[in-house]
Amino acid sequence: MASYPTVFEPLQITGSRAFPNRIVMGPMTLNQATASGHVTDWIVDWYERRADGGTGTLIGAAAFVSQNGRGWANAVGIADDTYLDGWKRCADAAHQHGALFGPQLFHAGAASRVALLGHDPLCPSEWTREGFDSARAMSVDEIEQVIADFGAAAKRAIDAGSDFVEIHGAHGYLVHQFWRRDVNRRSDRWGDPLEFPAAVVQAVRAQLPAGTPLLYRFSIHADDPNAPNHPVTPRSLGDFLKRLESAGVDAWDISCWHEGKRGYFGTDRRLPDHVRDHSKLPRIVAGNILTPEDGADYLAGGHAEAVALARALIMDAAWAAKARSGHSDAIRPVLGDSWRTINQGVDPGT
Repeated sequence: MASYPTVFEPLQITGSRAFPNRIVMGPMTLNQATASGHVTDWIVDWYERRADGGTGTLIGAAAFVSQNGRGWANAVGIADDTYLDGWKRCADAAHQHGALFGPQLFHAGAASRVALLGHDPLCPSEWTREGFDSARAMSVDEIEQVIADFGAAAKRAIDAGSDFVEIHGAHGYLVHQFWRRDVNRRSDRWGDPLEFPAAVVQAVRAQLPAGTPLLYRFSIHADDPNAPNHPVTPRSLGDFLKRLESAGVDAWDISCWHEGKRGYFGTDRRLPDHVRDHSKLPRIVAGNILTPEDGADYLAGGHAEAVALARALIMDAAWAAKARSGHSDAIRPVLGDSWRTINQGVDPGT
């Protein structure tokens, strides 16, 4: 029985911090926080089960850094110090089992609703994201405040005992909206598609102790691989990666949706291979990696240094332990309705 030794090798991220193995729990929307966005026992237990099940690194669910950055009901927040204790409980639960933990810092931007916020959603420019309410353009003061909120949230994460933090720059949320030229039509400084993402990275980096990894999740699609993100090309991707690496990113969390094995930019080369053309930082890749064989093959092919699992860890909290012990045949298969069970408050992975 295969035990996939390469999957369980440590991965050096910074000079003083290594991931215990190459399995990362990707950030997942659990929708089990309180109405105010505070962590509940259900969420703490969720993370502890995955840490106990052998996952080496856990990225917490997207946590709104500002009250005006909420994207959905019962999402977790880290917008003020009242949220700190909940995140400390999550980090402590992971640490009990030798896993690393850190939250994903997030602002929904235009991907929200008036009924949730009490006001129009915010966006770089006036825009309506499909399925959401019309968003208004942010003022310069609002932009600068959100950047400061990212920095303050990073400090709270560290104060709570987190081992790293991740910035959510993917999937059409606020940081991604600034990068998208089809959304960001500003004529001021913030119309530069790289200015806001770089400023957020710098604000977060300034709050992290030396050696603390800063991860950045990005996608070149908005909602699915066919949605536009004008005008991303191999060259503009390179500009993006180099700018953010200079600002302080330590590792890329590359979201390929369910398309981690397809070619990008009209070629048969996968997105993380294009990333490697411009950056030597470690690559964590999410993209329909479901089985230990998938993960081992992805790593062996040189497409990633770590694999991010979501649906696989929803269905089996002990995915990593079973793979490591050579019992991958006992791993529960991924089912299409796994997200629905979470929304009903059921953990299908136990």
